[in-house]
Amino acid sequence: MRATAVLVGAAAIVLFVVWGALLINDWAVAAASGLPLDETVAAMERADQPYSAIAGVLFAVFGALLAIAWAYLMRSRHFALSTWAGLAFWAAIIAFGAPAYFFASFGNLNSVGDTFFDWNAGAAFALALPLYLVSGAAAVLTLVAFVLALLRFSASSRQRPEPGATPATQRTGQ
Repeated sequence: MRATAVLVGAAAIVLFVVWGALLINDWAVAAASGLPLDETVAAMERADQPYSAIAGVLFAVFGALLAIAWAYLMRSRHFALSTWAGLAFWAAIIAFGAPAYFFASFGNLNSVGDTFFDWNAGAAFALALPLYLVSGAAAVLTLVAFVLALLRFSASSRQRPEPGATPATQRTGQ
């Protein structure tokens, strides 16, 4: 069961970053300009505005590396991550995805805005809205998972006997 959860979790991270990369490099740029990508890039070049696919590729590669690292931590015998801690780390990766997407997409969308005075920022945002919503939900999940992990740790530490205590002194408190 845990192996399936790790596979699904890693796939979700990869899906998130691939969606983001496609938005950064293609979909959001074309939606904001209202033109196909090749015409948009040509107009941006005529206006001396940069367009680069590097940010989208780096976003996808870094996200995929995070997915692999998370899956390794969850399956490794060298690290003893609880399910709650693993869920919290997974959710944190997704939660930080929206800010990473925003900064990675800024260059291309800024160039679209500088090239087309009537650009449609709302169309680009509408395409990115699912990323923002998933990231926001993951941020809440991160907080809940960390609180539950802390509560679980706190409860288990209260149940541990004091060092050097015998069963008789634990019952009487002496």
